[in-house]
Amino acid sequence: MQLAKLIHRKIVVLGPKLLDGGKDHDKLETVTLVGVEPAGIWIESKEASNRIADKFRVRSATPSAFFIPFAQIVTILASNEATGAGETTPAIDEKAA
Repeated sequence: MQLAKLIHRKIVVLGPKLLDGGKDHDKLETVTLVGVEPAGIWIESKEASNRIADKFRVRSATPSAFFIPFAQIVTILASNEATGAGETTPAIDEKAA
């Protein structure tokens, strides 16, 4: 499976403290994959944006993109099912969440 083929789809990431608001353990997080680079991935998460905005007492207007280095990612879960014309799979479909 190539991560670049999952861009704009929901994936589940077990990874960095950035996503869980600074707790002392990693957390599963459903995010949208928005980019892939040799060193890591770009993800978008409204929930993570809101947690960071709350932490710094600012208002989060829109979801923000976060870069996560591969070294900080424990696991990425994604459906291996082929979908048509860029549709997301039911298991990780945003509408089903």
